[in-house]
Amino acid sequence: ADRSEALTEAERLKRDFVGNVSYELRTPLTTIIGYSELLQSQGESLSERGKGYAAAVRGAATQLARSIEDVLDIAQIDAGEMVLDNDEVKVGAMLTDAAERWRAQANAGKVEIVIDCDEEAVGYIRGDARRLAQTIDHLIENALRQTPPDGVVTLRGLRAVGEVRLEVADSGRGIPFHVQAHIFDRFVGRDRGGPGLGLALVKSLVELHGGWVALESEPGHGAVFTCHLPETAQPAVIGQTEMGF
Repeated sequence: ADRSEALTEAERLKRDFVGNVSYELRTPLTTIIGYSELLQSQGESLSERGKGYAAAVRGAATQLARSIEDVLDIAQIDAGEMVLDNDEVKVGAMLTDAAERWRAQANAGKVEIVIDCDEEAVGYIRGDARRLAQTIDHLIENALRQTPPDGVVTLRGLRAVGEVRLEVADSGRGIPFHVQAHIFDRFVGRDRGGPGLGLALVKSLVELHGGWVALESEPGHGAVFTCHLPETAQPAVIGQTEMGF
């Protein structure tokens, strides 16, 4: 009993530490992002090179802020404290909105985002709209990072027996076979060029909806991430897991 209590207390202290550090990091990041936006808006008073520097600072700070949010979300899931706000979500509209959020970045990289979803056939799914959008965002960001110019990222919505499938496919470099088995592990996913936390969060969010996520990829021939979500999206119980900090 004493050992169990000690472990529980250690888990609580770890979550509190991660939460406190994360919140403390967000305050200066907000200032950095705000001033970089101000510098970008200075117009003729700032050189093109200066604007580029300000944009780089803003982009890096924004990415760091998102990574911190991911850490907090995973800590919340591990603690069993994340509660889904389920509602009827129109799949086609959700994919369209996601594509628009990433259109500018895709255009900058000369990558086309295509939506393949029969809205009438797929219809609605019951789930947390915010968390499902967060899941798709991470998969799109990952796909854009791996797709070269003139490539394509495809968002698909499909309805199968008892489930809805959300797919994000890219025509990028693919994932080495030795990495695929660990692609959803925390921090291992950095082999795909990112911090590795985003794909781990995708897995956790899909499982929280009672579903599962799969990967199909052949090196040199792109990758397809598929979220298998039950039509009714019954929330799963995710136990506390080791965060690895």
